[in-house]
Amino acid sequence: MMNQAGRERFPARLLLKTERKGRRMEKIRMAVIGIGTMGKKYAKMIQEGRISGMCLGAVCCRSHESSQWAKAELGGELPVFQDTEKLFDASELFDACLIVTPHKLHPEMIIQAFDKGKHIFCDKPIGVSMGQCLKIRQKAEEKDLVFAMMFHQRMYPKYERIHELLESGTLGQIRRILMENSRYYRTWHYHKSGSWRSSWRGEGGGALLNQGQHLLDIWQWLFGMPESLYALIPYGKYNDFSVDDEATIVMKYPDKKTAVFILTTGEGTWTERLEIVGSKGTLLLEDSHLTLHLYDRDLEEYKRTASCNSREELKERVTEETFPQDEEPSEEMLADFAQAVLEKRPVRVNGLEGLNSLELTNAAYLSAWMGAPVSLPIDEVQYERELEKRIREEI
Repeated sequence: MMNQAGRERFPARLLLKTERKGRRMEKIRMAVIGIGTMGKKYAKMIQEGRISGMCLGAVCCRSHESSQWAKAELGGELPVFQDTEKLFDASELFDACLIVTPHKLHPEMIIQAFDKGKHIFCDKPIGVSMGQCLKIRQKAEEKDLVFAMMFHQRMYPKYERIHELLESGTLGQIRRILMENSRYYRTWHYHKSGSWRSSWRGEGGGALLNQGQHLLDIWQWLFGMPESLYALIPYGKYNDFSVDDEATIVMKYPDKKTAVFILTTGEGTWTERLEIVGSKGTLLLEDSHLTLHLYDRDLEEYKRTASCNSREELKERVTEETFPQDEEPSEEMLADFAQAVLEKRPVRVNGLEGLNSLELTNAAYLSAWMGAPVSLPIDEVQYERELEKRIREEI
């Protein structure tokens, strides 16, 4: 419906301000940008009232098919836009954006939302390259807005428990880390599910940039960022494409701990393993089962004071914990975002942390291309140049 000035009109209830004088905002209005598989999932959650403190204000999707789905499934009165310029021209309809588009579009949309004064919840990854994302940090620091990433695995009880153990120093000085994951097996049906998938031109990378973002986020959250890394990536090992479906990354930290990260999407077995070796004990996570071996004293002390040649005088206590099977806590993440906006408090996963998992990915790709270790922060210009070469080779 259009008014006399040619501007689209929407039902009055959608134009109500979420905050009035003397009244606290009760719900934020979310605009979902991108109605693919995940966008549909999130839009339905919000529209059905499953997210505390949030309602659906608008959706934006490019394809006619997605627009028709939105109109049929989300209610006839809901504003549906087919480009972001028109969406942001109607910015009075929403308070925040949920960005669920192909990866390379994320940085531009994040900047647009910041410039319109909108809170932002972005699906992973934050972008394709660090060079793309240079303005994001600046904008985030300038604006008093909530910016979050959909790194929902941080809310898995098993990782919360490990974070707690590391923060408390239970394991002592960390000496060695191994993370190995093959849970994200993918078929050709998946790789062909979108024209942008599994290519340098369309997606900007493969397993590391997609599934690996969750794991690399957990990694940097638990262990921090390395000073350099070396990656072995046999591009297209399991599939007939040029991006990665497997990666092994060796990371160097200033305190001499050794760290290895392995991800594959080509193996049929389900492996999810994290081993952390410290001076006071070791931790082993296999799927959802955690085993702790804790010593009666720090090994640094023991090796200097023991009157034997090996472990004979070292006492060890073994404990085990089993956690619920992983379920994506998307509803909890969205509710946390809404409450962060409403209560003006920090969000669970700050969006700027998405730069860390992206930088680890860019550094790994660059290392594999150059056949040499790469120091962090990476050379963004060099990375863009090498990425462009791979895009041209796909044509």
